[in-house]
Amino acid sequence: ECLMREFAAQFKKKVGCDPLSNKKAAFKLEDAVMKTKKILSANYEAPITCECLMEDEDFASTMTRDDLEKMCEPAMARVRVVLESALAASGMKCEQIDSVEIVGGGSRVPWVKKVCSEVLGGKELSTTMN
Repeated sequence: ECLMREFAAQFKKKVGCDPLSNKKAAFKLEDAVMKTKKILSANYEAPITCECLMEDEDFASTMTRDDLEKMCEPAMARVRVVLESALAASGMKCEQIDSVEIVGGGSRVPWVKKVCSEVLGGKELSTTMN
């Protein structure tokens, strides 16, 4: 969502119209954002391109992983809070946990892995179930 808003703002600044106000343009932008996020999970920098995004205007930009992490800092804080509350609710201490398996799309995101590892006392995470 934060990437959608960022790229929509860039397009609006360039062209003067908001792609989020048009369902077709919003869908195209969302598709391009999802591809960009997947690329950023493995690479430091990723391009985003949308041909004829809106009003026959193309959109192209780049995003770095650092920029993405800066935009997602509020989400990072929420992830940390959820992990800490889950650990507290379990009644376990980090020392009692032998292994941690993370699954799903978030398991590819470097900052998710980092936050999980930090909350769990530096434990190495496993993603073999994906």
